[in-house]
Amino acid sequence: MSSGEAPIEPCCEDLAAALSFETGRHFFVEDGELKLLVAHTPLLDGGDEEEENTVRYCPFCGKPTAELFAR
Repeated sequence: MSSGEAPIEPCCEDLAAALSFETGRHFFVEDGELKLLVAHTPLLDGGDEEEENTVRYCPFCGKPTAELFAR
């Protein structure tokens, strides 16, 4: 989660567990959206590149993720 962002209340226990991973996290909150890390690619110059997508529906229970931020 980015600094200064309000924590969200996950819609189900499975999403809460997915958000709680500190290392190797795949689900995270950024800019008021739930995001999923799709790929992490090491680059030849020693850097790395990450591809992430916005998650619109909870992959565990199917609820719209916009409801997580509607408070």
